Amino acid sequence: MRKLFIICILYSFTQGLTAQVGINTNSPNSTLHVDGDVIMDNALYLENPGASSKIRNSNLLISLQNSDIVEYDIDVSKYGPINYTEFVFRNLSADGLQDYDTKISIDDYIVTVQGYYYLEAGTGDTDVMTNSNNGNDNIEGHQIYAYKNTTTNTWFIRAFINDAVFKTRVAGVFLDTPVDMYLNLIIYRRGFISKELNSLSVDMGNLETGTAPLPAGF
Repeated sequence: MRKLFIICILYSFTQGLTAQVGINTNSPNSTLHVDGDVIMDNALYLENPGASSKIRNSNLLISLQNSDIVEYDIDVSKYGPINYTEFVFRNLSADGLQDYDTKISIDDYIVTVQGYYYLEAGTGDTDVMTNSNNGNDNIEGHQIYAYKNTTTNTWFIRAFINDAVFKTRVAGVFLDTPVDMYLNLIIYRRGFISKELNSLSVDMGNLETGTAPLPAGF
């Protein structure tokens, strides 16, 4: 009889280990189902959590300034961790875009130019060339980038050709022309998914090859 009693206790105990536990709910649908707020005063450890079979349906959780944990909804958010936008500058001067203030804060965001193209203003014609101010034998390079303006504390962008202008063909002759400039910008939210490292300065000693120091943390 004593042996049967011990077996019953062990059976009940193992059944409890495999059962679903609900807190504030009578119908748990997970091993541990908590319906309500959770406060962790110390650490939470996950041992061998495994891969999620519902990763495509998973949601990103974020902590608000008041420490509340909420689901991140990209559709209603003012920004995403990674944002994409296209800046279109129509009827841009033949000298290109020298300085444009995006009004995007350098404290909150990191801005990069990922791609660009330009067309003849108004017509969409691709027959646009760049002509050096130093003669037809010179081929000048493009400079298209975003940079920090510490006076305004915002990101500026530039898109021009070194010492050159945009030209298009008119009656067999290339003349200065305004262009429609398309810039593809990627805007990263600082402190959310991106981290900006300090600049690395490398003295190449007039050599073509070299080794840069490894950035901290890599």
